[in-house]
Amino acid sequence: MVVITGTMIAGGLIAGASIYQARQAAANARKAAEASRARTAQARESAQAQIAQMQADAAQRAKQFQTQIEQSRAATAASVAAADQATQQSKMQMQQQQAQSNLMIHQQQLQSAIARQQKGSPVGKTRRTAKRGTPESMRTKLSIDSGLGTGGTGSTEGSSATGLGTNV
Repeated sequence: MVVITGTMIAGGLIAGASIYQARQAAANARKAAEASRARTAQARESAQAQIAQMQADAAQRAKQFQTQIEQSRAATAASVAAADQATQQSKMQMQQQQAQSNLMIHQQQLQSAIARQQKGSPVGKTRRTAKRGTPESMRTKLSIDSGLGTGGTGSTEGSSATGLGTNV
């Protein structure tokens, strides 16, 4: 027979209480570990969400920047095209003015020529072919003025007093 004494019962109760306490401590430790894992997972998800948001914001800013660059390039190209068009228009205007000026000058010259023809004067200026101031022309002038070279008779027939030089 087994005799159960009060100390044994007390020892059994103490041992049972210790086992219960150990199980409770283990359960509390598991709950704490599970809570810690949940907090870690939540922190990880939050960090990933923040990273994704930052990447989306960066992509949006990059897209806006690219759009601004494209708009700036388009505006620059439009300015260059407008400047080129203005330059071409200015050149064409200068050419038209030059052509109009040349036409007016030509018309004035033509009107002057028509007016000279109507008066009976020669259209072009006649120029003397004999050179002035040469000894030959001076002799001719001298012979006309002084009557020399006429043979002393005073007549100009056969003399060099025709004004065309002595080679006539």
